[in-house]
Amino acid sequence: MEWFSTTDPDGTVRERVFPLPRSLANAKRGFSEQKWGDSKSWTGKKLARTNNRKYRPGEKRKPDPTVAKARKRLAARFYQLKTGHCLTGQYLAWTTRRPDATCSWCQYRTQTRDHLFKHCPEWKNQQKVLWNAVLTETRKLPGPTRERHKTSIAELLADQRCSQAVLDFLETTDVGRASGPPVAEEADEEASVGGDREGGEVG
Repeated sequence: MEWFSTTDPDGTVRERVFPLPRSLANAKRGFSEQKWGDSKSWTGKKLARTNNRKYRPGEKRKPDPTVAKARKRLAARFYQLKTGHCLTGQYLAWTTRRPDATCSWCQYRTQTRDHLFKHCPEWKNQQKVLWNAVLTETRKLPGPTRERHKTSIAELLADQRCSQAVLDFLETTDVGRASGPPVAEEADEEASVGGDREGGEVG
């Protein structure tokens, strides 16, 4: 804002305020900040209304740079797990794509994200590597320390300090890629499709 003094014909001096011209970049930044604020407010109200505890929005506006650099399929698995719309027994049973939520790898009654990241014996070694890496990384950088038994999966996936450790975990497991080992019929079908492709019969 700038102040200007003007004199009326009768000699009265008046002060007027005129806004300074805004550059295009400044205007875009203002619109972006307003949009981000509106989006964050809407997300908070939506999560509160639906009592959604699976997803926790990140604190920063920009996408996670670590996940953005990952392979497309790996990044897709990360974000599917982050939102809760992923290949877990719990979600597939909810969508009626599976008759129950049992873990197909260890037969635990409910296959959740927490089960896969912390408890499923199929991925015991990978879980140990994951949580050791998470603990080391969060101790080095500012912010709360993430320990295995005190950290929810929503917190883990929302914390950018943990992203590389999570991506490494997904890279070395089938978590988020499949809800369990393929049944015999599925394995035969995959083998058949693979043979057709090698033979050039599939265009």
